Amino acid sequence: MADKQKETLEETLSRQVWEMAGEKIDPETLHLLKRNILDAYAGICASLRDTAMIGTFDRMTSLAPDHEGITVWGVGRKAHPGEALFMNTILGRRSDLVNTYMSPTGMGGCHPSDNVSLILSLADWLGRTGADVLSHTWLAYRLSCMFANHYDPERGDYDHDAQALFFTPLVIGSMMGLSVHQLTQSQRIAGMLGLTINQAAEGDVTDWKHCTFASCAMRGFTSVLMARAGFTGPGSIYDGEAGIDRFIPHSPSLMDPPPDLTSITFKTWPALVFCQTPIDAAVDISGRVGDHSRIERVEVHVYDKAIKEAAIPSSWHPASRAARTHSLAYCVAAALVKGTIEYEFFDDDFLEKEKAVLGMVPMIEVVEDREMTRTFPAGAPCRIVVILKDGSVLECRRECPRGDSRDPLEDGEIGEKVLKYLADLAGKQQAKTVIGRIWGLEKERSLDWLVDPLKQRIVGKD
Repeated sequence: MADKQKETLEETLSRQVWEMAGEKIDPETLHLLKRNILDAYAGICASLRDTAMIGTFDRMTSLAPDHEGITVWGVGRKAHPGEALFMNTILGRRSDLVNTYMSPTGMGGCHPSDNVSLILSLADWLGRTGADVLSHTWLAYRLSCMFANHYDPERGDYDHDAQALFFTPLVIGSMMGLSVHQLTQSQRIAGMLGLTINQAAEGDVTDWKHCTFASCAMRGFTSVLMARAGFTGPGSIYDGEAGIDRFIPHSPSLMDPPPDLTSITFKTWPALVFCQTPIDAAVDISGRVGDHSRIERVEVHVYDKAIKEAAIPSSWHPASRAARTHSLAYCVAAALVKGTIEYEFFDDDFLEKEKAVLGMVPMIEVVEDREMTRTFPAGAPCRIVVILKDGSVLECRRECPRGDSRDPLEDGEIGEKVLKYLADLAGKQQAKTVIGRIWGLEKERSLDWLVDPLKQRIVGKD
């Protein structure tokens, strides 16, 4: 008898996703998922402060409204589901309050919280329950971290979100009831829609950096619709002769090691993950400096990955919000001058009012510490040395950022983060009610109470 044909990776993944559907979630994991959903929801609410971007969404939805589609958050108008998912998922990333998973294998990294805006949009459209949101969030988190363990897109000149092109069809397809065969085809079709290149992070960092996952989600939705309709893609999209494994460096197995979701870092500050520890240190020192005009120069000692991601030449003259949130020099300068970091510090208008921040940026020198480089990703250390004009020196060293699994945010601190940004949309009392209901999300039969604050029209309210 001939040997049974070997199962391709996309077939294996499809079968596993089908088997994962409806799995019972243990109480400890359930609590972890609620923490992540709360944290991601805070980031979405913070992004809705960006009225200029919401204005772009408003113009986009007005071009081709779709009364059967998904409501675009901040606009209050429905658009084609693929386009609405693109815009809503940008809101999951725009504030840069996304959480971060770094592979212990030294391969890639991802922002699992990107999936929350995707899942909430679809769950609302499909009329799903709170338990459904938790189940699909668990699936999405495992898949996104598995792919981060396996692939290192940036080493192949692709954006780190390139891998999302393949797991978003699995998440969306699972939510829309695709069969194992259809899930397989959705991955194959997605692969033919094109990988996300890393140009948004090269040279001058542009605001498209906040759109990279969203573009994968949009293409993932399209591939799901096509697979559901009966389209089929080419075989062996991962390890075939021209499969993506030829283009993206990868480790031997996607399934091993299993991702540790407890290692995910929650951000305290609305900035790139590699800027979190430096901001913590700069905020600490700022209280000891007092008047920032006393500063002569600043040395920031970090590991090489932080330099590659946040201390490239353009980081000293960032020209967009994304460039500023991804600039170690800008983040440290703002923290030293203001003693904290707020969402608005990365807006264009802020630079007009706070010229001292831009004046501080040239004083920042970033230096690689080779011992810190050896520590990463097990640690994310930083040491800041501030030399004052009178010759005195102040230092602060941290081994990891606040919000790291080694220095985690308490449940109440995550709730406070939600309250800070949701209160602007729904009022303080309603915000507290929403936070309380998220902690009991598995009991909720509908999601109106959760998504309605996001669906209100923000542009043109004044």
